[in-house]
Amino acid sequence: MKILGDAVSIGKKAVIADLHFGLIPTYDRELLEKILKLAERFQTLIIAGDIRHLGKKSPVQEFLEEISEIVELILIKGNHDIGITGQKAVKIGKFSIFHGHAIPDESFFESKNLIFAHAHPSVFIPSEVGGIKERALLSGVIKIRDEEKRVAVLPAFNELCSSTAVNLEKPAGFMFRRFDYSEWDAILPDGTVLSLKSIPKR
Repeated sequence: MKILGDAVSIGKKAVIADLHFGLIPTYDRELLEKILKLAERFQTLIIAGDIRHLGKKSPVQEFLEEISEIVELILIKGNHDIGITGQKAVKIGKFSIFHGHAIPDESFFESKNLIFAHAHPSVFIPSEVGGIKERALLSGVIKIRDEEKRVAVLPAFNELCSSTAVNLEKPAGFMFRRFDYSEWDAILPDGTVLSLKSIPKR
């Protein structure tokens, strides 16, 4: 797996999540262009949930058709994706990919690597004048039935989404209720790696 800022790749497949088309309608076209720019570099694009933003109007199906003209598209349903046809989770080699709002079939936890989203993770970086929140991909290790698994939690691909500073509060999703993430790493879109245990709270 290779980290690509707010996306990851597995061979010739790219994975993104939390597009939330319709959240800010005036940003939708810019977001689509960002997706297309990434997609043209790969054979397959996997969208790991929350393609649309619930309760907001957006031509999501038209956007998906435009994306599918240049790349194979695999959709995983998130909690916002009412009316969108997709899978609950997918396996790609040694990787299982799901959205993260609901527990997938236990067979997906047999994979060595788990990729999910939903939490919109960020980190709060304090400074003398307050601090800033930066979107981040979380990377860590968990144990399931005494077997270590590598975990990657994708940030929201839509930069305008709200985010959870994981060094200040617990993120949404069942994985964060099941497992301790306090010693995971946060990888910023520019590639900076921060250990959650070493970031000052304030």
